Amino acid sequence: MEGSMIADLVIGVLALLGSLCFLVAAVTMSRAGDALTRINILSVATGLGMMLFIFSAYGHELRSGFSWAQLLMALVALGATVVVTTVASMTLARAAYRADGRLDPLTAYDDIAEETGT
Repeated sequence: MEGSMIADLVIGVLALLGSLCFLVAAVTMSRAGDALTRINILSVATGLGMMLFIFSAYGHELRSGFSWAQLLMALVALGATVVVTTVASMTLARAAYRADGRLDPLTAYDDIAEETGT
């Protein structure tokens, strides 16, 4: 196998793994009992899946030669993914909790209710 073929294989595998994260999350979300569980599943898929896509895209760009600008863009994208998925999932979860309040009976504890004293 030549180097280009191996690079294509690694790039493709990373992209497929990112897609698989979203597929598994979609199937799992359809089986989740409440909105908070769905948001929790989505946040993990978004974080891991998007990071795999970013690595795949950076690997594709790296084939044309190393560039500090491309490395910086990839690092900024990775950092932004971590921050945005974390903040977005926490905001969505709080909004879903305050809008409905019903939790799956299998939920072991309720931190937000303990915070507010309800």
